[in-house]
Amino acid sequence: MKHLLVALSLLLSACNAYAAGQGSTGLLWTPASSYTDGSFMVLASQRIYAARDSNVQCGAPPALTAFEQVSSVAPGIASFIMGAQYNGGWYFYATSVDTFGNESDPSDIVCNSINIAGNWLPPGNGVKPGRPQNFRKNPGT
Repeated sequence: MKHLLVALSLLLSACNAYAAGQGSTGLLWTPASSYTDGSFMVLASQRIYAARDSNVQCGAPPALTAFEQVSSVAPGIASFIMGAQYNGGWYFYATSVDTFGNESDPSDIVCNSINIAGNWLPPGNGVKPGRPQNFRKNPGT
């Protein structure tokens, strides 16, 4: 029974690490302090957007419509760490939001490649493994 509990504990630990994703990406930038015409702006917040491509090599970024907001960052902050990432190419951009709620155009898009053994994203809800093909009785038995 003790061996079963130890094995179950190790399995749960592995599942928890897998479920959370193991990769992370640190981002740095210079916060905006003016409008595009050069006039003074009061920065209210900054938004971080992310998109993931299952290909672990960074390539052409996905369309902006594929990105989702993952965080809102206070105006005095110029860094962010995105944790719990599964394998793939992770693309990011930031925007600035003024005190009136106007959002800027996206910053440059950056990519981080996450490739950690055993760190693959689990299938979505309702997704099942493919079924066996060519299933038949072995005529030799």
